[in-house]
Amino acid sequence: MDFSLEHLLSSTPDGAFSELRDQTGRLAPEWDYVLSALRILAPEDLKGFLAYISENIQNRGSIYNAYSEEGSTEPWESLSVIPYVISAQEWGFIEQAVTQRAAVINATLRDIYGPQQLIRQGLVPPSLIFGQRGFLWPCINALDTQRNHLQVYAVDIARDEQGRWRVLKDRTQGPLGAGYALQNRQIMSTALPALFNQLRVHPQTDYFRTLRHTLLSCMSADDGNVVTVLLSPGPKHPAYFEHIFLARQMGVPITESLDLTVRNDLLYLKTLRGLQRVHVVLRRLEDSECDPMELYGSDYPGIPGLLQAIRKGNVTVCNALGSGVLESAGMLEFLPGICQHLRGEPLLMDSIRSWWCGDEANLDYARKHFDSLMFKSSFSSMRASPQYVPDLNPAQREALLQRLQVSPRSLVAHEVMPLARIPEIDLESRQLQMRRFTMRVFTCLTHDGSYRVMPGGVVRVEDKSNTPVLSSRNRQINKDLWVCRVARAATPPVITVPPALDRVRGAADAFEARPLTLDQLLAAHTTTPARIGENLFWMGRYGIRAELSVLLLRTITRNLTERVTEKETLITLLYKLGAELHVLPVPSGEVIGDDDTYDSNFIRHQLGSSLAPSSLSGALANNVNYLHQCAFNIREKLSLDVWWVVNYMPSYLANAELDLTVVQQRMQELFASCSILSGFTHEQMTRDEGWSFLLLGRLIEKLGRMSDTLGFFLKQSEHDKTIMLESLLEIAYSIVTYRARYHREEEMLAVLYLLVFDRSNPYSLCYLCQSLLDNGAAFNIHEAQSREILQKALSDMDAIDLAPFAVGTPAAQHIYQQLADICADISHGLSIYANSISHQYFLVTETITSDTGLEAVNKEFL
Repeated sequence: MDFSLEHLLSSTPDGAFSELRDQTGRLAPEWDYVLSALRILAPEDLKGFLAYISENIQNRGSIYNAYSEEGSTEPWESLSVIPYVISAQEWGFIEQAVTQRAAVINATLRDIYGPQQLIRQGLVPPSLIFGQRGFLWPCINALDTQRNHLQVYAVDIARDEQGRWRVLKDRTQGPLGAGYALQNRQIMSTALPALFNQLRVHPQTDYFRTLRHTLLSCMSADDGNVVTVLLSPGPKHPAYFEHIFLARQMGVPITESLDLTVRNDLLYLKTLRGLQRVHVVLRRLEDSECDPMELYGSDYPGIPGLLQAIRKGNVTVCNALGSGVLESAGMLEFLPGICQHLRGEPLLMDSIRSWWCGDEANLDYARKHFDSLMFKSSFSSMRASPQYVPDLNPAQREALLQRLQVSPRSLVAHEVMPLARIPEIDLESRQLQMRRFTMRVFTCLTHDGSYRVMPGGVVRVEDKSNTPVLSSRNRQINKDLWVCRVARAATPPVITVPPALDRVRGAADAFEARPLTLDQLLAAHTTTPARIGENLFWMGRYGIRAELSVLLLRTITRNLTERVTEKETLITLLYKLGAELHVLPVPSGEVIGDDDTYDSNFIRHQLGSSLAPSSLSGALANNVNYLHQCAFNIREKLSLDVWWVVNYMPSYLANAELDLTVVQQRMQELFASCSILSGFTHEQMTRDEGWSFLLLGRLIEKLGRMSDTLGFFLKQSEHDKTIMLESLLEIAYSIVTYRARYHREEEMLAVLYLLVFDRSNPYSLCYLCQSLLDNGAAFNIHEAQSREILQKALSDMDAIDLAPFAVGTPAAQHIYQQLADICADISHGLSIYANSISHQYFLVTETITSDTGLEAVNKEFL
């Protein structure tokens, strides 16, 4: 590619700093390496790199806003082919400045929730702190002033026109992006390995190792086993991927508020084994969402009693509750004075110039220079976007002026700094252009109270934006940040394009760990929160409901499209079965013929609408959507392959009636997805407690559906039973087994034996009943009635004598009745059994869980 250095090194119209130039105005050595290596790329090579990066991002599931209700699947911005490179010498200044700033903010946090000397001495205006919702009054004196409470800190920085680094914003609650920085590094180091090695890029793993050790050392446990969890808002949060990524990298369970409970001022995780003490929480919730009893009590559930557990010293929350107040844009103006007071030294890195409008002199300045300023809320709890006055329309401008008049202390004025430029490839013109950028740097507390800065971070570059304001709402490009140790001259490395379809190479473990002892090795098990167990249980049930409903609907559709008059009775019988199972609606009287058969046009219409939303509890569309919702709720538990299969299943549904040919095609796709899901369940999932509950749910649903189907079959006349035999085998996954075993047309006794008594058939009543009892034995269900019913059903089936059976005889009728009674008993026992599991292990109310499962949730753990 032809990169014109003269154009790239030339001055920008607004006088912004160029990252490509060194202090002498020449091309910086580290950028010389990068551009020399990339210059030889052809357009096809660029496409190859982009395909490789995109494939890696998709393989890792790193999607920003992936689980939003709008269905957005935007990547975490867009990962650029060109990394951001910076010399180790210049990074040393950033590291020193960020470390100093983190220590100052940490000390400020201790003070404002403790002695408040900074406020008493006039270093911070009281109204800036006490006047905003982000200041949590219940947290006063709740934090130990002898301890550090800012375990994780991030700061957004940018260069001014002189090339000096300036702070744009402090991130103190749950800084977003460290996981993306690590993921970017894993992708880019494999995409450009030769260049990565030649520039001798600093690794990032020490940062994550330090963070893990810091969390484990925040508290001590009596048994030496400090339990740490990551507290996430859940899968609807736009950055949920990073929460999962961090939790997996650090080896801690990811939890939501409903997974945790406070008992006797101790915090516990609700697991399938009971309550497990939690000592440290790495939170990704907003301050006000953590404890509804004391912190505003919003609609978000939170963890009642969490703040009291913190006061008692029984749990450490990282970062401390109330730390969000320091994200206020108004604090930027006062941090230099705070640093001088606390440390006796100036801040190494200045902030962007700002004026808190609660001060009269600052307000006067903001009014005089209104047309050239940018305004932000001085209250950290308000999520309004920055307002750049030249970009506002007359109505917005007037509203801002009115707010400045009525509530000046709620606004902060900022200078609009010409941001430095960084090279980026324009994908349309395939030319290198200079774009504005900001950088987010991360640091974490160490065991000795100092801070360690990650040698890397996230660089965000504008994507053809016309406004000088870069915010998270602008579409931006994401770059990996390389801290380089270029020590010798070398020829540019030859870059080879990696195959786009390569699977992601596993990154080295980010943390060192002591070898497990034999006792720890034997005692190790996966901690499964009850919420995950419940969703897996219902995921198993909905998966089987959807799979068997597809089998039934597909069988009806196939018989209907064959247009054979003799099959009208069979089609009616199968439709009646679907109606009894709540898969299809019950017909009205006008569609029922004199011979008790249903009108074919009515059946055709109902099958055409079978993929559309329905009020029926057993409708196919409902079961597919419920299955997707369960998988959505436990995204972190599933492999990427399983999630892809489940996530795509709702796309086969429809909002209106379809032609039967289209219905058949989509049914086949759904059936294939269900089969793949079943294979993943048995072949890829770890055999832990979560998997056991998923399997239990599948067995309950299989046995229930088979007993209900056989119960319906056994109630029919002898003639109707006979014409249903083939379809019954199809619905029960047993048609191939029957024909391979008996080599003849379907006979009543052989079908009954195969579907009821044959313990080698995985869909027979005996097999399913025994499997359920065997797999459920490990759960120690307190309720014994249901197990007794199922055991009695097995005994009754074993006691049936098939020797006198002959079609049309009283002996056959007697056996039919015996089997029908057994099917009814099984259905009754399963209902009790499933509800017993829910009451004992899951988050349920005092009422019995309904047939659709997850709509009833309670804060109490039973």
